[in-house]
Amino acid sequence: MEPVHLAFLWHQHQPFYKDDAEGHYVLPWVRLHAVKDYIGMLLVLNEFESIRCTINLVPSLIAQIQEYADGRAEDDPLRITRKAPGDLDEKDRGIVSELFFAANPDRLINVFPRYRELFEKRNDDLRTGGAPCGSFSRRDLLDAQVWATLAWFHPLAAASNDALKTLREKGRDFTEQDKEAMLAAQDEVIGRVLPLHAELARTGRIEISTTPFYHPILPLLCNMESAREAMPDVPMPERRSDFAADAGIHLDRAFELHARVFGTAPTGLWPSEGSVGMDMLPLLKGRGLKWIATDEKILERSAGVNLGRDSSACLTEPDGLYQPYALPGEDLPAVVFRDHALSDAVGFEYHRGDEKAGAENFVWRIEEVARRCKGRPRLVPVILDGENPWDCYTEAGLPFLRALYARLEKSESVVTTRLSDYVAEHPPEGRLDRLAAGSWIDGSFAIWIGHEDDRTAWSLLAEAREAVLAREKKEPSLDPNVLRAAWEQIYIAEGSDWFWWFGPDHTSDQDYLFDRLFRAHLLRAYSLIGESPPPKFLRPIGKNERPPAWSEPTGPLTVTVDGAVTEPNEWAAAGAYRIGGGGAMAHAASGPIDELRYGLARDAVCLRLDAAGGDIAPRLTEDVRVQVRFTAPRTALLVCQGLQGPSPSFRLLGESGRFIDEPLSIAVGSVLELTCLLNRLGVRPNDEIEFYVEVFQAGTPMQRVPQEGALRLRTPAGD
Repeated sequence: MEPVHLAFLWHQHQPFYKDDAEGHYVLPWVRLHAVKDYIGMLLVLNEFESIRCTINLVPSLIAQIQEYADGRAEDDPLRITRKAPGDLDEKDRGIVSELFFAANPDRLINVFPRYRELFEKRNDDLRTGGAPCGSFSRRDLLDAQVWATLAWFHPLAAASNDALKTLREKGRDFTEQDKEAMLAAQDEVIGRVLPLHAELARTGRIEISTTPFYHPILPLLCNMESAREAMPDVPMPERRSDFAADAGIHLDRAFELHARVFGTAPTGLWPSEGSVGMDMLPLLKGRGLKWIATDEKILERSAGVNLGRDSSACLTEPDGLYQPYALPGEDLPAVVFRDHALSDAVGFEYHRGDEKAGAENFVWRIEEVARRCKGRPRLVPVILDGENPWDCYTEAGLPFLRALYARLEKSESVVTTRLSDYVAEHPPEGRLDRLAAGSWIDGSFAIWIGHEDDRTAWSLLAEAREAVLAREKKEPSLDPNVLRAAWEQIYIAEGSDWFWWFGPDHTSDQDYLFDRLFRAHLLRAYSLIGESPPPKFLRPIGKNERPPAWSEPTGPLTVTVDGAVTEPNEWAAAGAYRIGGGGAMAHAASGPIDELRYGLARDAVCLRLDAAGGDIAPRLTEDVRVQVRFTAPRTALLVCQGLQGPSPSFRLLGESGRFIDEPLSIAVGSVLELTCLLNRLGVRPNDEIEFYVEVFQAGTPMQRVPQEGALRLRTPAGD
């Protein structure tokens, strides 16, 4: 009996969480998975000298880890962690409530008594409808700041750091010095992640493979019609663009970054979501790749076979799956197909019961493959996420992986291997005539193009891409750095993660963030090329809309425009939009507006801008410009400047930049008040008005209210 070669591929990937316009990260998962899983997977591997595996590092993840390691990345929870508890405002507490406890309760919260206590207190605040973490004392907030990161450290990372061991033993009543020690330990651990990968690759313990740069679904970029191979009736997006031109760029940049970070070109490619198809094969030629990988479902569709399994979930005829295949064409890598059942058992099943028994079951199934296979040594690819499953395992998967690796080291019929090593020793004997288009999920692209919301997102992406392309052709002299930055936003938006959360397939508490961030990249592209996006780019795409903290107008207003709240009921019937609303993306570039009130007088739109903690006038310096952009029922732009001086200037530009005179009244004092005549805006009875406010300082965007979308007013049907 020939030994089976078991090839683990641990796929390390997180979405690109950076909002380039704001310069910060909206979610903390790269940072937290770095101190838990990216370092932990290597530390446990180091305990087992004979175990070999492949680790796939997505280039956009590498870029994010590098920014954290260099001290150039800051996410909202990290920003709030660094603040003194007494300095946290209502918006900060909202983020504490939403994200500081966004962890598996059984595995990451309840195992630490003080963290569990804070979690229950936070839940009580939510149940009673109080302010987010409104019952938290300063001591509670400080302990939450520490535990929200401390709980994530991998057990092996925590055990090797004296400061972390001391903090976990202390458990509560942390000091600012304790918090600083924890943050210093975090920086040290993140700084080790990429160098340790490089070291283990140099010594032959691991192979590091890559993925297209921003994790796009490469076959959809190459040819969107390829989705119809598995879904013949799926509609196509309304707008299209030549995304194929970008597919090679994602690969080129992935290879460049890999070589720069690890010193050698990658020899293996895990296409994003295991997505493959004939249209992408020309892009793989001449890159020195030895292998690519995808799912067994693709083999079934490519070769027209049915991989049957028995009651123990083992393949009845395993030789067909457990071998590499030659792809149709010359100078192409081999393709290997993962064992779907074994991969999912690790990812989704074994944590539900006795984890050590699960490890034993896994090895038994691999040894059963050795008993059933014939001929030369067979390859069993087990490919799955290398971070997300461990959120559900005890101690970040440490007991399971220790049991698994120890049992594999003792097995006489199983050896672990790096994929490139196996393919080099055992070149493909079989050849495919075609490679079916599909992914590792149901063998199709349904997740990313199968729902109307997905197709809406593709259409917006296509429209923004065409706008950038048109500006590039129209103005060849455009600053190349600006143009490069605009294209970068397009490439980021081509990533698979945005489409993963659109539609009904998947959902999370942060759906609205992915919706906002996807559109933020497209809006940023328009801004960089100096164009205004169509109003549809400002509206949430689908289910992901989370209403901010606002109230609708309740009646007509009678306002005295004098820059002051003349009497208490002057704005009582107005709608109110409070910045942020406590969500995780509440943090915006620092701007003067803390609250916007709005409504209708008999013949005018009325707006009032308030600043936090004092008068707004001192914050509206000479170089500050406030704009009100109307997007419906007709486009118009109201520009206000010199607001701190005795004679503020304003102008209203209609469609095509046409100047409209005498449109409004404006005054600045403790608040900014203005009214704009409805007839100057072309508003009629029963029209819906859409608008948003922008603040610029020295020509640089400073704030947008609301941060996404637009506020709406409807004029009465009659007089």
